Amino acid sequence: MCKLFNQWESEIKDYCNKNNLDFDKVKTSPKCWGKNDIWIQHTTGEKGQKGLLDETPAPIILMISEKNGHLEFEQTEYTQHYLAV
Repeated sequence: MCKLFNQWESEIKDYCNKNNLDFDKVKTSPKCWGKNDIWIQHTTGEKGQKGLLDETPAPIILMISEKNGHLEFEQTEYTQHYLAV
């Protein structure tokens, strides 16, 4: 479980609402994270559930990082395709 996501959940939800992105999809999507960032990924069905073990690419659909005490969001070329409401 990504503790950063839980910590930042309300801010992420606000960002999604303001940018017409599906927060429920963001919340249930696979995530990679570091000390100050979270990358939300997209997978489909059974493929992508084993990460690198099934060698299925999982595009990054939203990047979130903490800089200078606030969150910064960066959409990718896949954001609107997979998250638009």
